[in-house]
Amino acid sequence: MSKVKIIAEVGSNYDGSLDEAKAYIIEASKCGCDAIKFQTLRKDKLIAPCHPAYNNFCNLELPDKWHYPLKLVADEYGIEFMSTPFYLEAVDLLESVGVKTYKIASGDITFTPLLEKVAQTHKPVLLSTGASSLRDIEQALNTLHKYGTSDITLLHAVSNYPPQWHENNLYALKIMSHYFDLPVGISDHSPSPIIPIMAVALGATVIEKHITFSRSSIGPDHFFATTIDELRDMVRQVRIAETALGTGSKLPCESEKLQQHNIRRGIYNTALEPATKGIWLRPEQGGKNC
Repeated sequence: MSKVKIIAEVGSNYDGSLDEAKAYIIEASKCGCDAIKFQTLRKDKLIAPCHPAYNNFCNLELPDKWHYPLKLVADEYGIEFMSTPFYLEAVDLLESVGVKTYKIASGDITFTPLLEKVAQTHKPVLLSTGASSLRDIEQALNTLHKYGTSDITLLHAVSNYPPQWHENNLYALKIMSHYFDLPVGISDHSPSPIIPIMAVALGATVIEKHITFSRSSIGPDHFFATTIDELRDMVRQVRIAETALGTGSKLPCESEKLQQHNIRRGIYNTALEPATKGIWLRPEQGGKNC
């Protein structure tokens, strides 16, 4: 089994501070995460100014010029820098920064122009599928394939922050994997590490989790995010889970081979002298150990 890719999602939780954003990168690296992710968005490119939600939109816009120093810090600490593009020009920016992987947000699974532009980079894509049906996913995949991307991982997600336990529907991982014959993962918004760990057991190859320095901080993504201490523990448990899954072959492990002669039944030789009665015999002694 390949190593599960663990992505720490900062989103807008850097609270408008470049130093805070850099600190998230450093801490995620120390926790053992494989990638750190931000969001490249602009309110005027995402919401119509005439819409009531425009004035209430509180996700922070990551300044274009910040992408470069954040990528440098990520490179320095050996963690992949990622950012979700929310408008077409964001793809050009991320290409100039040198990202290796693209994440498509659940809300953009039907944003065909963005899918086309990302696909034309020919880089791996993580396609989030919150609030989507198999038909929605299929149409998005058709677009990505048509315009040049074949390396796609489907991320199961629940577009509720946080979701109720019964809403997580983790068996969707197996359904998507079987239906599309693609790797699957999870973009998790739950308040516990149990969902990522269960997802690994169901075949997830990618885990994305929102992180925060404090759930009491002001901002739209802090209250349901995972703290750094919780992240560190989650990474440890995910690594244990992926190790425990093993190879899938039903064969004795090396330590079991040493126990076979001790745990199996053998012949009991009743003709031995009283001092040796009750001893299980090796084959060369006329029997075998249990």
